[in-house]
Amino acid sequence: MALQMPVYRELTTIESKVFMGMSWRQCLAAVILAIVCGGGYVGLWLGLGMDPNLAMYLIFPPGLPIAVWGWVRPKGLMPEKYLKYILRHYTQREVYLLDGPGRPYRTGVKPTIKER
Repeated sequence: MALQMPVYRELTTIESKVFMGMSWRQCLAAVILAIVCGGGYVGLWLGLGMDPNLAMYLIFPPGLPIAVWGWVRPKGLMPEKYLKYILRHYTQREVYLLDGPGRPYRTGVKPTIKER
């Protein structure tokens, strides 16, 4: 008989599924997508008389960031936390060392390959 120990995920990363297997964030993203993309598609197609296939391709780019916000979890983080880390990485050029600030390393003698 093998011994087993359940390992649970981090509690802050768990999102409850509230409707059709979607979390609150995904439900809100789906509603926003329906309003923005669905309304835009109908407006371009019926309002402006545009070709339905062309309207579909024009509506896709505005809906992409909304879908990313709702469903993509880079490295298990929520997109707003991940973007904060990415922004900090590209705007700061500081190197943090574990043992304090960096300083030049110099020895008192010339290095040699002879063993003592």
